[in-house]
Amino acid sequence: MIEEIAIVTRIESGQVFIKSLQSGACGGCKQITGCTSAAVSAILPKREFALESDLTLKVGDCVRVQIDDSHLILSSLLIYLLPLVVTLTVVSLTSIFLPALEALLPEILLATLLLNFWAIHHFHAPLLVRFSLKPHIAGKLS
Repeated sequence: MIEEIAIVTRIESGQVFIKSLQSGACGGCKQITGCTSAAVSAILPKREFALESDLTLKVGDCVRVQIDDSHLILSSLLIYLLPLVVTLTVVSLTSIFLPALEALLPEILLATLLLNFWAIHHFHAPLLVRFSLKPHIAGKLS
């Protein structure tokens, strides 16, 4: 399990909105490559986001958020492998079914890759938090 400490910013309609509390000291730490807090902070959005919780919480409470390691691996595959597979598939299908456009394959490859990067940039945070990472509140800190 990877853990991070967060603060409850608001509670609305059964959902708890939290924000990560990563400190500025992470940038100067020599152990950042092996640190789970830095890994979670890099993945979780820097803004608040909603999680389901059965705990009795109030605004300002500090909570421990956990993410299962296997979900982190799945997320990495989605971010890094999926765009590569999509790009290669589009270029392959173009060369097979549209041979007249074969001279434009480098441009098609670049356009597809840029479109993949744009989609990842705009949609990765909500999609990963909701479907892939599945963070959950493990407990309230005293």
